Amino acid sequence: MSASEVASVGLAVSLMLLISCAHTPTEKVFQNMLIAGAAGAVLGQQQEEYKTTHSIMYGSAAAAIAGAVTLYLNNPDKESEKLREEMRVLKTQMDQIGEPQLATQTPATFGAKVPDKYKAMISPGEWRIYEINQWVDDGENRIIHQDKIMELIPPSLRPVSKPVSKGEK
Repeated sequence: MSASEVASVGLAVSLMLLISCAHTPTEKVFQNMLIAGAAGAVLGQQQEEYKTTHSIMYGSAAAAIAGAVTLYLNNPDKESEKLREEMRVLKTQMDQIGEPQLATQTPATFGAKVPDKYKAMISPGEWRIYEINQWVDDGENRIIHQDKIMELIPPSLRPVSKPVSKGEK
C-alpha cells in the first residue's frame, strides 16, 4: 500500500468518524479543523516532491483556515452572551417570586393630625402588610404555611436644629 493510498484510507475513515453531529461550538470547530487538515494532507500527498512536507503544510494551513472560518461563522461568544442574558432574566424573575409583595401600607398614626409646628420633629411611622407564600419547618413532622408579614414602624421623634421654647405652642 502506497503512502497516498494510506492517506486516502485515513481521510475516508476520518471523515466517517467526524461527520457525526457536533454538539457544542468547540466540537464544531475541532470537527471542521480535522476534516480540513485531513483533506489538506491528502492534497499534499498528490505532489510529486516532498510529499510529507507538502502534506503537513497543506494540512496545517487548511485546518487553521477552517478553524478561523468556523469561529467567524458560528460565533460561539454570541451564543454564550445570549445564554448569560437569558440566565440573568430568569434569575431576576426567580428573585421576584421569593420576595414579599407589599399589599397594604398606611400611616401608623391612623389619620391622627399632627400640628404643623411639630411635623418637623415627628416621624409618624407606618404599618405595612406583605403577601408571601412560603412553608416553614416546625419540627420533624410539621410544616407551617405563611402568607402574610405585618411590619409596624413606630412613630419617633427627630431632633431639630432649634428647640421649641416654652412660650410657643
